[in-house]
Amino acid sequence: MVVLPHLTRPRRHRLIPSLKALAMLTVAAVAGGSLVGASSPAAGAGSPAPTYLYASPTGTATAGCGISAPCSLPAAQAVVRGLTPSMNSDIVVRLRGGTYRLGATWAFSDADHDSGRNGHRVVYAAYPGETPLISGAKQLTGWSLHDPAKNIWSAPASGLKTRELYVNGVRAQLSRGPANPGGWGTPTSTGLVAPDSGMASWPDIVGTEVVSENVWVHKSCPVTAASGRDITLAQPCYRNTQVPYNFKSGAVIGQNPFNVSWVQNAYELLTTPGQFYLDSSHGTMYYVPRPGEDLATADVEAPVLQTLVQGSGTAASPLRDISFSGLTFAYATWLDPARPTGYAEGQAGWHITGDNLTEVPMEDLTGTPGEVRFDHDSGLEFDNGTFTHLGGVGLELAPGSKNAAIVGNRFTDIGSNALQIGSVDTVDRHPPVADEVSGNTVRDNVITFAGQVYRSAVGVFLGYTTGTTVTHNAIGQLPYTAISVNLGWEGTTYSGGATITYNEIFQDMGVLDDGGALYAQLPMTSPSVMKYNYLHDEKTTGGAPLYLDSTAGNWTAQYNVLQTGESASRNIQNCCGVAAQHNTVQYNYSNASGAPHGTPDPTNTVTDNYDNLSVFPPEAKAIMAQAGLQPQYADLLGRRSYNDTTSTISYTGDGWNYSSGRAQGDLGDDVHYSYAAGATVTIPFTGSGISWLAQRSDQTGPVEVYMDGADQGLITPRTSGAPYPAQQVDYSVSGLAAGDHTLRIVNQSSRLMTVDGFTVSASRPTTNDDAKAVSYKGKGWKRLTTSGAGDYADDLHTTAAADASVSFRFVGSGVSWLARRDASSGPVQVYLDGLDQGVVTPNASTGPFPAQQVAYSLTGLRPGPHTIQIVNRTAASLNVDAFTVEPGRTTVEDTAPSVAYTGSGWTGAAADQGGCGTDVHCTSAAGAAVTVTITGSGVSWVAPRLSDTGSVRVFIDGIDEGELTPAKGAAAPSARQVNYSVTGLVPGVHTLRIVNGGAGRLAVDAFTVLV
Repeated sequence: MVVLPHLTRPRRHRLIPSLKALAMLTVAAVAGGSLVGASSPAAGAGSPAPTYLYASPTGTATAGCGISAPCSLPAAQAVVRGLTPSMNSDIVVRLRGGTYRLGATWAFSDADHDSGRNGHRVVYAAYPGETPLISGAKQLTGWSLHDPAKNIWSAPASGLKTRELYVNGVRAQLSRGPANPGGWGTPTSTGLVAPDSGMASWPDIVGTEVVSENVWVHKSCPVTAASGRDITLAQPCYRNTQVPYNFKSGAVIGQNPFNVSWVQNAYELLTTPGQFYLDSSHGTMYYVPRPGEDLATADVEAPVLQTLVQGSGTAASPLRDISFSGLTFAYATWLDPARPTGYAEGQAGWHITGDNLTEVPMEDLTGTPGEVRFDHDSGLEFDNGTFTHLGGVGLELAPGSKNAAIVGNRFTDIGSNALQIGSVDTVDRHPPVADEVSGNTVRDNVITFAGQVYRSAVGVFLGYTTGTTVTHNAIGQLPYTAISVNLGWEGTTYSGGATITYNEIFQDMGVLDDGGALYAQLPMTSPSVMKYNYLHDEKTTGGAPLYLDSTAGNWTAQYNVLQTGESASRNIQNCCGVAAQHNTVQYNYSNASGAPHGTPDPTNTVTDNYDNLSVFPPEAKAIMAQAGLQPQYADLLGRRSYNDTTSTISYTGDGWNYSSGRAQGDLGDDVHYSYAAGATVTIPFTGSGISWLAQRSDQTGPVEVYMDGADQGLITPRTSGAPYPAQQVDYSVSGLAAGDHTLRIVNQSSRLMTVDGFTVSASRPTTNDDAKAVSYKGKGWKRLTTSGAGDYADDLHTTAAADASVSFRFVGSGVSWLARRDASSGPVQVYLDGLDQGVVTPNASTGPFPAQQVAYSLTGLRPGPHTIQIVNRTAASLNVDAFTVEPGRTTVEDTAPSVAYTGSGWTGAAADQGGCGTDVHCTSAAGAAVTVTITGSGVSWVAPRLSDTGSVRVFIDGIDEGELTPAKGAAAPSARQVNYSVTGLVPGVHTLRIVNGGAGRLAVDAFTVLV
């Protein structure tokens, strides 16, 4: 067995300089606010205090930009530009929370004095605890019912041009017909032959688009004319979908036929909830709402800008030393696919736009542009930000970009590539040094759900670059490749020195074929490495998790763990006379055969790999544990979703059926189901919690749940009449000790059991029972050493004395108590921060006694220091094995823009106006409601404990979750408590609505959101 070098976790990277500046803000700095550079405490010996400015979506000041009189964003930037020529400290612009609706691209250039100077930085940062959203969308209102029979609604949209629409933060789908329709005739030189003449009669047939997906490409061409069954497609788009791939070796590979995957962008195709169509000639937007959506109150966003942010310098004077911290970039579109060039895919988000071509110009493809784009820049920083709801590429670092740090961001719901660094144009193969892309770092980011429109796009695309580092990222849930390096099958470039290490890549290749988690083409000019990456749950395709395609060279791929559904774990391509050469592939671990697709060129070294492993050895598990986000960034990936078709999920017993394409909102548009008693679903997972997603129905019956073999009891999921909501959380457990677990669910009757998918929470920090933060009081406490019994760290504290107690101090937003289940457990009283949470009786069990069981769990607290106390009420057995901590959540205050109040009687201010406490919204009116829209996988409602709290009804995404009555307190409002919490939702946009029943007061202090 190989001894693995360098497997100790790297020390945390240096604090980004801009973050040092952000930490210096104090009350003294924000209290004045009227003077630019209001004094801050000394930043340390020899470090001048930063200059602070403030911007707000409603800011009107044009100078000063103080905390009490903030500027608009353009005005704040203008003030910055006046300060940078003589700046002697960092300039920090604090953006207050809310939506900044851009009327034009937010532009930066060195010539306009946007750069940092004199060794200092310009920082645009979120105000602490708030979320500024940089938006390129127009909000659509004035909806009315257009076609009652089809439930099609319309809104005025004069002058609007967009290919995207979002309703309550959820991407709507451009109107489309059924997938893979039959009856299409043989393609002609000008287009296609439709099944019948129906399309030719559509008033909007010109501009309708035909989409073709096959192997690794996504293509779409607009319709220019239709007569009878003949459909004419735009040129040069259609011709470009036909030209072959030619190689200098003489090999020719033709493109796959333009099969029809679906037809889109016509009013006549509006049949499915969640689809839209823009009739730009008449200025009308049409939309079919999803169940639970009320367009009278919905937030409907139509992106209109094609570039949110653009920054440029020159070769001689690059844009430099600017930081963006905690900002959300959202809502932009990309219109080019509607042009005559359409979208004729070459590969990985790069498409063909030339005319009169005789072959695919792999050396001169056109890139999809970045919605946030920079070129000829140096030392940019992007940290703690979010890139989402974008139609093109999320973030692009174009030619001349150097030494950028992209750290701790989330990229999700991106139309094309999430992150694109470098170009693959011919002119960029060997450019002047000033035009090279070099020294950029991508670290500790979460990149999911890229390629949501152009499904051949990838998570991270590296064009021609040098010295690029991609490390400790979590990348997954993608339709195609995760990380793709270079493009082209012939010639050389300056690319080299790439370091791709410690990444966790999961659930890639979900739709297309012939790609992989790690993919590369073209030789690297200097040694490059792919090491210590954990690649798992890749959908079975014609590719491989580790894929060195034709001409890929000078790579060392070692110590990667390849856990795959593929028959082969790697592909060192030897095709078409342009083989991958001079690569070293060693010491990788795989559960697959490892057999390459063809025999590698003899210049490659492919030895000492460990294949066909049924169990991974400790060395491989060490790699798996260290890959992905480092601990300080672990909360960026709160949960990940696994569709019901994931290869690690097993179905046993009778009666299992599979249904897909139901258009009912299922995860992955499919579901497994059974009516048979004993039908069982089992999923192994790694993390600290899991939730089972199912379709709610009036036919659902009871199931028995087992966690790691321990019976968790009988549950009966909530039922619902038609229409049956999908993606409902039927069972959830959190707070497990970090590690490998198995959930098993067994149908107990001949009633319906459905499996839509599962969501898994990231591993939580675990504190052993003997840690300093755990204290014991009262009699009878003993510490037992329990080697081999399964207890965490092989030990346990136990007592059988009444009033004995254990307290645990922690910092986070939730806590779980782990204990060994036994036959004599009794009731305990639980207190959180001194507030009584009630009596809990842990599940009892006869031997053998399962260890590390979650005896109590509470989530959704305001992030910060807390204390849980557990008091034994009787002389029964109480034991403590460990505690797990939910490390953090985002807090949404009751005054945030994403919180809406309807109905009467609401009071809320810094002072106590409603007898509910300070800084709290409160009402006693029946029917009054509060709604919060969040992006994450869970949400909790935090409120003061009141003496006259009444019942409320809770809705998640419009689905009734039932009635509850929060715990009541003393006459005066007491400490904040979690009144309702849900976890395990599919990561994305969700809405929580709470409606007062009228028998008491409804109070809102805040909501906490689990990402």
